[in-house]
Amino acid sequence: MGAMRWGEWGTAVARTLLTIKPGESFLILADTWSNMEAAEACFVAGINEGAMAQLLVLPRAVASDTRVFKAAEGAIMGADVILSLAGLSSRLEDVTVEARKQGARMTSCDLRNAGEWVLVGLLDTDYPLMLDAAEKIAKLWEDTTVCHVTSSAGTDISFQLKGRPCDLGDGRVVGPGETDFFPGVTPSIAPVESTVNGTIVVDGTVASPYSVTVKPIILHLEQGVITEVEGGSDARAFQELLEASGEATAFHMAHFNIGINAAGKVGNSMEEDEMAMGVVTFGFGRQDPDFKGTVGPCSVHVDVTLRAPNLQLDGVPMSEDGRLNPEFGLA
Repeated sequence: MGAMRWGEWGTAVARTLLTIKPGESFLILADTWSNMEAAEACFVAGINEGAMAQLLVLPRAVASDTRVFKAAEGAIMGADVILSLAGLSSRLEDVTVEARKQGARMTSCDLRNAGEWVLVGLLDTDYPLMLDAAEKIAKLWEDTTVCHVTSSAGTDISFQLKGRPCDLGDGRVVGPGETDFFPGVTPSIAPVESTVNGTIVVDGTVASPYSVTVKPIILHLEQGVITEVEGGSDARAFQELLEASGEATAFHMAHFNIGINAAGKVGNSMEEDEMAMGVVTFGFGRQDPDFKGTVGPCSVHVDVTLRAPNLQLDGVPMSEDGRLNPEFGLA
């Protein structure tokens, strides 16, 4: 990854994803595990766009970290635009939510395990084409009464999407309070909790931390809540991860999304897996307020992926074995 490539990446982040304007306060959050070449490229790009750019490097943070970083909290609350390249503690995550309530916009990218993906997922794809497909999916999902997800591994679950807003998951944040993550694209939505019933067989990955499941994890859900976890050592580890929070909401489904980035490959990192074409992700625990769901607060968030499921929207196929319906214009 040469310096010129990171320079191109930083410019794309500043212009395409953050749409930075002259005079805006632009904060880049990194930690001691972040790729500093990438962070510095974004810092330079922000300056080139006329922003008042700041680069703040934190000690590596984890979800259970309760330390108070007052300087970071103050910087976040004072920013117009936030780029997170760090693993933020739950406390700092809460501060970013408060900043967004005041109008700050924020996008995030985890550079720690993603490797080449952070470059190719943004620079070597047809972003306008993916955005068009995401907008089509969003319109369909927001009008779907019954979304039915099945797979050859045994997944069989259904839920209502109608009535909930769909996030395009394209990494772009252009309006006050918006948040996203990149590289994308992955349309995301919170199913109506009371309608979520069935079985999810996780044959992909589990995040927090990232791992490839050796034996499928079987999750039984009723009204949006995991009621039983079956499987081997991976299943036990998953259940223990949720139980360790001590919060019942850790077992609640928070969102559902599908990857539509043709550059994404399965098996490299969780960040890339969930963006790969046709991969479905279910998230549990902490739910962003923008989803307009009813899960409530939670200190943890865990994602699981399904490699190549089938989706039907009110009985009409949207994807089969991980391949999207041709009407979306994606290979």
